[in-house]
Amino acid sequence: MTALGTDRRTTIGRRIRMVAALACVAVLAAACGSNSDDTSTGSSSSGTGVAGGVFRVPIGEPAAIDPYNVRESEGTNVAKALFVGLVSLDESKGLALQPGVATEWSPNDDCTQWNFKLRQSQFSNGEAVTAESFIRGWTRTASAASASQVAYHLSGVQGYNELHGSPQTATTFSGLSAPDPQTLVVNLSAGDCEFDKRTVLSAFAPIPEVAGAFDNQAFNEAPIGNGPFMIKPGTKWEHNQGISLVRNDTYFGTKASLDGVEFLIFPAQGRLEAEYRAFTAGDADFARVPPSLFTQAKNTYEPQGSFLKFERFGINYILTNDVTGPMANPDARRAVSLAIDRKAINEGVFQGSLTPASALLPPPFGDVHQDGVCGDCKYDVTKAKDLAAKGGLTPGTPLRLLYNNDGGHEALVQAWKDQLERNLGVVVTLDGVPFAESLLKRDAGDFDIARASWGSDYPTIENFLFPILGSQSADNDSRYNNPRVDALILQLRAAKTDADRLKAAQEAETIAIGQDQAVIPTFYRTQYRVFDSSKWTGVQLDFFENPTLAAISLKD
Repeated sequence: MTALGTDRRTTIGRRIRMVAALACVAVLAAACGSNSDDTSTGSSSSGTGVAGGVFRVPIGEPAAIDPYNVRESEGTNVAKALFVGLVSLDESKGLALQPGVATEWSPNDDCTQWNFKLRQSQFSNGEAVTAESFIRGWTRTASAASASQVAYHLSGVQGYNELHGSPQTATTFSGLSAPDPQTLVVNLSAGDCEFDKRTVLSAFAPIPEVAGAFDNQAFNEAPIGNGPFMIKPGTKWEHNQGISLVRNDTYFGTKASLDGVEFLIFPAQGRLEAEYRAFTAGDADFARVPPSLFTQAKNTYEPQGSFLKFERFGINYILTNDVTGPMANPDARRAVSLAIDRKAINEGVFQGSLTPASALLPPPFGDVHQDGVCGDCKYDVTKAKDLAAKGGLTPGTPLRLLYNNDGGHEALVQAWKDQLERNLGVVVTLDGVPFAESLLKRDAGDFDIARASWGSDYPTIENFLFPILGSQSADNDSRYNNPRVDALILQLRAAKTDADRLKAAQEAETIAIGQDQAVIPTFYRTQYRVFDSSKWTGVQLDFFENPTLAAISLKD
């Protein structure tokens, strides 16, 4: 999932907090242990709460809030409050799956078929949520006409190619059926023993009949869901202004304590600083922390119990155009990686708040993490110059560096520009645009290098490797293509044991990052937030890096 603040995808691809998961094959196992003290500070989960209140959350303009195309953290923030899928995550138990709409589920022996038994529940408009609601939603996402950027997450379901292909030769998923209203049967084109985890993604949400086609603007801007919140009656997404939610009292689960949520949409330029200023002025209840203000925020709000730290299953990286332009040569990509001084940037730009990366799969993945697998993720100007010469990255070569200018990244990309120009003699042009536009440019290959990051959409290693490295992934904006890596990702999906998943994942990473330098890891993702602990309790970050809205309440 691409996240806006640190980049989702998402899809808004987002949006995990357990350092304790390092001890197990984190995310591979269904129930690794966790300790919240290891991953956050200043949590207001202690103390009692009372019902009521409106929690104000600053965000950037989402790319979409309708599940068919939710692809980044901002849209995920809203969609996860509006919709609940087949299963959800019990983050108090190491990301074990727990029932959502489905009360029980199981695969066949080779994981090519999954059966989900559904509870009786309804959408906020009173329509029943049935197996057909899921078939409708998944079909709407995967249909070629929708041009959804997250449709590929459904590519394993039988009939996807006919539904999503060009030309489109089917209007329904041949692999989906509903023997009765409360039973959903999913047939896959190949075994996927972690398919159930995949369904926590918004793209797998149920959709009511009133939604109609993907281009129903009324539904796009005021989706009707089945989650703990709903769009405030009589309102809709006011673009570049805000989105108002209220508690959904028809929700099947534990009812939210909050009366509502106000998403305050801030403009792109200087957004991170603006939302932090809104928080300090008392105009917001929660905010991201600009890198330039990290020390100030920590010193001010940690003693108050208002400072959150979150170790994410994600990676910050330099996206490279691997098929056209000067970065198509692996030696050129390795040269750029070696010319970047991660330690100096961490200290100068991020005030020491991040950890330089030497792998694509970050430490929270536990035993899967291979420290140093990226042998060229270190600072070595001499080697960088040698490889640049071999890779055709000669002095004077122009490089266009794409970044989203609404996430506080200006100091970072300026540091990259300075180091690359000084160490390699290339000429770097900064191309800063709003996040939604940057995604379109990445989709079109309109860049040489780009600032990017990835956070898992669902708790599997496959969701980390396939989106970034899989040749069939819509999120693989580098256009990296290695048949052996593709085969290992398929092997990973079908694996029935953690050991087999670990072996396939490590080999894929060794090839793609250790040999091909498909992308350039820079920093592991550590997220920081501030909130008003004098007013609210239950504030944490969820798997998708968003506030735990359904658990927040006013302090007694």
